[in-house]
Amino acid sequence: MSKRKIVIATHGTLAEGFKSALQIIAGAENVEAFNCYTSPDFNLQETIQKVMDSKGSEEELFVFTDLFGGSVNNGFVAALKTYDFHLITNTSLGLLIDFILMDPDVETLKKKFDEKEFNAVYCNDFINNMTDIEDDL
Repeated sequence: MSKRKIVIATHGTLAEGFKSALQIIAGAENVEAFNCYTSPDFNLQETIQKVMDSKGSEEELFVFTDLFGGSVNNGFVAALKTYDFHLITNTSLGLLIDFILMDPDVETLKKKFDEKEFNAVYCNDFINNMTDIEDDL
């Protein structure tokens, strides 16, 4: 298996926040964060080029973005036409922790998405349903 390169690219400083949390929770040291649009002179194409140029020939690149259809994700979608990498969007901290700790292959990762393992949860209903189950016992 090739070595994985993990990049998080988001609007604002969310990427750095994800990276910080991953270091605390999962001990992740091999994550690069790109905080996009945090300065007036930010250039998305230059950032994408920097990510692509830093990928080693033996590395498998995984790019995680924050928002499907957002400018950061759209820029990386366009780069898929030229570069070989994996692009995941609507990223959550839970997804990133799982990816770091479980190190799934691509097929396993896609299966987790199909099974909606990383979807948001409306906790009020979840807790109410648990209470209903407990009441039945």
